[in-house]
Amino acid sequence: MPAVRINGRTYEEIAVTTRTGAPLPVFTGLEIPAHDYIGFSPTSAPATGTQTITYKTGGAGGTTVATLTLTFSGGALASVAKS
Repeated sequence: MPAVRINGRTYEEIAVTTRTGAPLPVFTGLEIPAHDYIGFSPTSAPATGTQTITYKTGGAGGTTVATLTLTFSGGALASVAKS
């Protein structure tokens, strides 16, 4: 897929598919607003428990635009919640 330039930065477009090659479905409600920083806490996904992913504008000390809370059970992703 072709590269895309946005605000002077170059991004490569990729097609995301399932293991069978079918297009990955897009779910509304989990869209992440424009951001320039992503923080993970803890930095590695736990086998059981939660991991928080924080999206910000203005770098690490900037304004939070979205937060995802990933819940893991037995080493598998069990749920995703956006706030």
